[in-house]
Amino acid sequence: MGLLLEPRIIENISVFGYRITGGEHLWIPRALSSVFWVVGGFFLYLMARAILSPGSALFSIVFYLFLPYGILASRSIQPDPLMIMMMLISIYRILKYDENPSQINLIAAAIVTAIAMIVKPYCFFMIFGAFFSLAVLKKGFWKAIFQRDTLIFTLIIIMPTVSYYVYGLLSNVGFIGEHARGSFLPHLVLSPSFWSGWLSMIRDVMGYIAFFLAIIGLFIIKRGRPKALLLGLWIGYFLFGLSATFQIHTHNYYTMPFIPIVAISLVPVFEMTMNRHTALLSARLKIFVLIFVLFITLLGLSLSKVKLPLKNGLSEYKNELKTAAAFIGINPEFGKFVSDDFEKRIEISQEIGERVGHSSSTIFLDPYFGRVIAYYGEFSGLPWPTSESLYERRLRGTKVPDIKEDFTSENITILYQGKFIKYSSDFFIITAFDEFDRQADLKDFLKSHFPVFAQSDEYLIFDLRKMHK
Repeated sequence: MGLLLEPRIIENISVFGYRITGGEHLWIPRALSSVFWVVGGFFLYLMARAILSPGSALFSIVFYLFLPYGILASRSIQPDPLMIMMMLISIYRILKYDENPSQINLIAAAIVTAIAMIVKPYCFFMIFGAFFSLAVLKKGFWKAIFQRDTLIFTLIIIMPTVSYYVYGLLSNVGFIGEHARGSFLPHLVLSPSFWSGWLSMIRDVMGYIAFFLAIIGLFIIKRGRPKALLLGLWIGYFLFGLSATFQIHTHNYYTMPFIPIVAISLVPVFEMTMNRHTALLSARLKIFVLIFVLFITLLGLSLSKVKLPLKNGLSEYKNELKTAAAFIGINPEFGKFVSDDFEKRIEISQEIGERVGHSSSTIFLDPYFGRVIAYYGEFSGLPWPTSESLYERRLRGTKVPDIKEDFTSENITILYQGKFIKYSSDFFIITAFDEFDRQADLKDFLKSHFPVFAQSDEYLIFDLRKMHK
């Protein structure tokens, strides 16, 4: 059997935790992700302290830990928090090797990096960028390329990952081949939408203000080791984006490795502000500045909650509020985290499950590929592609649904794990009404050919059982 994608490390640990606790408690994988994120913050602080002052290094960890998107990411049941933790440990070990270039420090850095790349391989760009940039600082470009330590480090870090993913590609089962074919689409680099999309992903994760201040920090950080490290990390992130041209401009979580890079890049700006300007401030004015920063932070949190302005009669300013939130760095999803929307989502999912009799043959047009409603509604099926998925298929040259051809009297042709299959479904469940409106051909076809089985303000269910009678 082939490999789905990354090794299921968090999933396997979580299953072990489920067995110990006697149930599928989602707090277990969430707690794991949170621990990974916080431990990563500790090593981020050690990194910043190694190249900057200890006091200023605290600023980087505050940004890293309290960035709203980081809070969301630290609860995500994905390999990314673990990968970022291992990436930060790797870079810290590289700094220790740079201080004392012994074989033990080199091997230690290489082993940790190899583990990080097994978790998720794209951290290679940032880690190797840091390693190579520091080597260039000491020995020059060409000597850094051909020195023995560079060759040893490279060989150790790539062997496990290459073995794992080459096997996955050769086995031709699962998502690795499909993912590899769709990640690197070089023609996108020539498209303005690629660059604007990439910037939009950065905006969603950290906001424009932090991003542009980080660019300033890259230029004003002191020369030598600090600038070399930071420059290597930035170049590594840029090359990573060019290696995953599709995801970097459509999937905001691909910007997560950039969070610690920006966190360190902001420190020089923080130092400059504190050293050159706060000395001129009175004690009262310093307190005012702190209160103002706190106010801006709280304002940003409130802006992320769409319901809040609506309740206060500010719906006419919705676009302006979203723009302000984008500059501050508040991801819209953070509003769902601090509200009770998810509990309501669970209730709706359970209601849908009861309506369809917990069917094992459904199709759903729903956010997050229907995973939430299927899990809590206790039914199963296949997701219908969203407009984003359709955009992805067009870029990759993959067939997009043709309603007249794909819907027959007996089944529906649908893409599943990289292959088109004939699928007989009992129900077509709609919860993403905006997506339903965008796909007018699907909407018209379902309404004209199938009866509505159940309907509410939150969902619409079509009865497809006549297809296989």
